[in-house]
Formats: sequence, structure tokens, C-alpha cells
Amino acid sequence: MAHQVVQMDYTVITAVSKGFKVQATTLKAIGKALEVAIQILQAMALVSFGTTKALARYLSVIKDKVKKLAKYCEEFANDLSRAVGDHKKGDIRGKQYFGEGIS
Repeated sequence: MAHQVVQMDYTVITAVSKGFKVQATTLKAIGKALEVAIQILQAMALVSFGTTKALARYLSVIKDKVKKLAKYCEEFANDLSRAVGDHKKGDIRGKQYFGEGIS
């Protein structure tokens, strides 16, 4: 009977997890900056005859996508971190984190 061996380079996986965490933080900051820009554009909409309001709607779509991407990055960072911790303890169930989808 063959035995399955599961190996993991903890340093590499931890670095990848931290990279996703950094990207999530960066994307959240971008989302906040977009929110400020949107509020400014909406306030200026009265003077610009609607041009800035259209731009605000456009930036709002981008902001929503940035927030969603930040959530994905954070989820991946957490999944990788949990998988490393579980693997170190000998628990190979960590693989199920990656099949659960984004919560």
C-alpha cells in the first residue's frame, strides 16, 4: 500500500500569505481613497452639470471591485496561514480551506 506524503515549504507559503495580506491592505486603502474622491465628486455635481456625478458613479464601480478583490486577498492570506499552521501540527485537512470559496 502506497503512502501519500504531503510536504510544504513553510517559508515560501508564509511569504505568499503575507504578500496577499499586504495586497489586501493596499486595496483597502485604495478603496478608502476612492470613497473620498467619490464624495468630493458628488459634492461638486451641482456645479458641473452632472459630469462629476457620472465620474463618481464610474469610480463607485471601481471601488466596489477593489473592495471585493481585497476580500479575496485577505481570504487567501488567511487560508494559507491556517494551512501552514495545520500542516505543522500534522493535520492535513487544511486543503479544504481552498475549496470552500470566499466567505
